[in-house]
Order: sequence, then structure tokens, then C-alpha cells
Amino acid sequence: MLYSTSRYRSFKKIILLSLLFFLPVVVSLNFLELDTIYLNVLLGFAAIATFFVLFKIFIKPLDKVTKEIAALVASKPYSRLNIFSKDEFGLIAFFFNDITKNIEKISYMLKEGSRMSEELSIASSIQQSVLPKSIPKIPFLDTVAKTRSAEEIGGDSFAITPHNDNFFIYIGDVTGHGAPAGLVMMITNTLFEVLLPKAKKTKDLAASINKLLKPRVNSTMFMTTVFFRFDPKEKRMFYTGCGHEHILVYRADEGVTEVITTGGIALAMAEDIDKIVEEKEIKLKPNDVVVLYSDGITEAINDKQELFGLERLTACVTKYGHLGDSLKIFESISKDVTEFVGETIQNDDMTLICMRLTDLDFKSDREQTMLVTNW
Repeated sequence: MLYSTSRYRSFKKIILLSLLFFLPVVVSLNFLELDTIYLNVLLGFAAIATFFVLFKIFIKPLDKVTKEIAALVASKPYSRLNIFSKDEFGLIAFFFNDITKNIEKISYMLKEGSRMSEELSIASSIQQSVLPKSIPKIPFLDTVAKTRSAEEIGGDSFAITPHNDNFFIYIGDVTGHGAPAGLVMMITNTLFEVLLPKAKKTKDLAASINKLLKPRVNSTMFMTTVFFRFDPKEKRMFYTGCGHEHILVYRADEGVTEVITTGGIALAMAEDIDKIVEEKEIKLKPNDVVVLYSDGITEAINDKQELFGLERLTACVTKYGHLGDSLKIFESISKDVTEFVGETIQNDDMTLICMRLTDLDFKSDREQTMLVTNW
């Protein structure tokens, strides 16, 4: 709608229309000989006509505009202004309608944001309930495992569950992050607990989880994992890799860190992975330390956009592997990661697990906190 740039166009209308009605009266006074009664009737008619014109083009629109603006200011229900004249009132009506339309959009977005925030909070609580709250007592294996999400809902996951005198452990990382990744993470974690009673080896567990997970997730979603089985009686550790990050093993006798490729294929990338994955053994000696991590640690960036990287993480394991306590090793590594990233916001979830083989029947009962405060 185009509006005149002339100021006070409505008032000009009023003046012109008033002249239009009163001009005949003025002419009659000068050129016609009218009696008083006729003159009064003419003047009255002109006055009434002028009032109705004023009411139509000025008083009524002004009253409507004032009423709706007052309702808007008072946060009361209001209506759109149906004034389409090309004058001041039409211009005010246009901007009133445009402003209220934007206010309604903002209000809707705020309500949706509040609703989504509430739903994400609920989903986050559900996800936290899925993750283990404490490490079970594992004979001869000093274990610490913690995770931190980049958003309300994360794609990293881990679990440590006893089964048939063995302990099954896994760490996983779903592609991406946020709600979709969190959903896949919760499905995988649930399948791990449900299918574990039927599994004898880590390979069996990985293949059965993949079989049920693949048809239930989007074709672009998958989860890298590595499954472990620890036998306390034999003090032997086995693993099955499913496309996850490297396994870092600190060799206490040599004081060096071995980097092992997990191999395999990520869960939900193929229909059947039974012939692709296999169970292997990691030979361990007392005080050897196994460190597992998600790529949120190796891909953590600092203010110079440098990656923390596998090389730095391996150096950390070598530097702190001799400390003789998994919690001390964990805290030292996480401190180095924290100092590296500084105040730089991270876009990926972080998970770190430290497992140290001991000579004693060590029984860990440390309470775990899902959000690590020093990360």
C-alpha cells in the first residue's frame, strides 16, 4: 500500500469538505435574499453534514486506532485494523498490523522455544537416567568412566555391566550430536542391557545389537563403538571394535603407550556385521592401563583452532600412566584437555574411560558424576 508523503492529509480533507458544505451558505448570504428560517436550516444542514464527515474520516478511525493500541499496550486481546485509506490513519493502521504480526511471530517463537527447552530438559533427564550412576565393583580392575555432553542431549555413551562372572564394558559415539544422536545413543544403550544376557563374547553382542539397531535408525546415522569383556578370574581382557577410536594401552613395565586400532565397522552401517567384526585379546600385565575415549577429546580445539589430537592424548597417557590410580590418571588427562581448550566452546561430546589392571582384588565403588566439573 502506498501512502501520501503530504503531512496531515486527513486534516486537509476536513478543511476542504467543510468549505464544500459552508460555501453555499456564504454565497447565499452575499447574492441571495434568504429569510432567517431558510438560512438557519441551511446552516444546520451544513453543520450536520460536516459532523458526519468528521465522524467518518476522523473521529471513528481515531477511536478505533486508540482502542486497539490501548489494548495492545495493556496486553489485552486486540484486533487488526481494517483501515485502508491512504492517509495518516491508513499509515498508522498499516504499521499497527505489521508490528502486531511481528509480535505474534516473536511470541510464538518464544512459546515454541520454551516448549522445546522443556522437552529437551526432559529428554536430557531420561538420557542421564540411562547412563550408569556408579562403577560396579570390578575385581582386579581399577576403573573410572565419565562423560560430558556438548548440548542438553549427547551422542556419547558407555556402560559397565557384570554378566556370567565377566564384566562387559562399551564406549560409543553416535554421528553428530543433539537430540537425534541422543536418541540413537539411548536405543543402543538399552539394547546393550537387553541383549547382554544372551551374549557369550563381545562379537556376539556387537552383531546382535547391530541387527536390531540398523532398521530402526536413519540411514545417515551410525554409532562407532568398542566392546570389552574382562574376566577377573583369568585377568584377561577381550575386545571387539566397531569403527571406534583407538585403544590406548599404557605398558607399565616399559613406560610407553601402545596405540591399537579397533577395526571393524560402525553399528548401523551394514545389515549384518557378524563376518566383519571379531573378538581379540589385549594382553595385560599388572599396572597396565587401558584408556578409551570419544573423538570429542582428540578433536577438541583451542582458541588457535588447533586440535588436541591423538598424539597429545597418547603423550598424556604416557605422562600420567605411572600414577598408579585410575582416578588420578583420569583427572590429570582431563586437566590437560581443559587447559588446552581454555574458554573455547566445544561442539562435540567428550567421554573418557581409564581401566588399570591390579594385583589385588581391587573393588572400585567410586560415585560417578556425569558432568565432569573440571572439563
